[in-house]
Amino acid sequence: MNTIPKWATEEIVIAPYSEQWPLVAHELITELSKVFDSDALAIEHIGSTSIPGLAAKPIIDIMVMMKDFKTIDQNALRLTQAQSAWHLVPSELDERPWRRFVVKVVGDHRFAHLHLVPEGQQRWEEHLTFREALRADPELIAQYADLKHKLAVVHQSDREAYTDGKTQFIQSVLEMVN
Repeated sequence: MNTIPKWATEEIVIAPYSEQWPLVAHELITELSKVFDSDALAIEHIGSTSIPGLAAKPIIDIMVMMKDFKTIDQNALRLTQAQSAWHLVPSELDERPWRRFVVKVVGDHRFAHLHLVPEGQQRWEEHLTFREALRADPELIAQYADLKHKLAVVHQSDREAYTDGKTQFIQSVLEMVN
């Protein structure tokens, strides 16, 4: 019988911004660059921990662009076999066909999320556009932080509902920028 790992169901906690997050992201990017070598066409720190001053779940999000899903799947398998802290979330559970999703677990807690996307995937540009829009606008940071705190209270045990609750805000920022 498969048991659900503790990290897969942990409650959502929003932490104040930490100056450590970009440093940890840099270390992860360095580590992943060595593992993926030339298969990684680009690697970016994304998500709330990449935006100075923004409260966030203390989980570092890294996005890696690779040529195609064949390359992505080979590298995800190699990473999870070489480093037991990384766990591939099966596509049927992730339900986001545009990526492969790998979680780094430290002490039974999510430490990092790895989003592996094929070259040309529009989500790549959307993530970067959203990040840059927030980095440039303290008012957007404040609005997003307020929304995240409210959603974390309402959906403390439901990560999907928490994520879905942010969609309208993210789309409005992307529309404003484009």
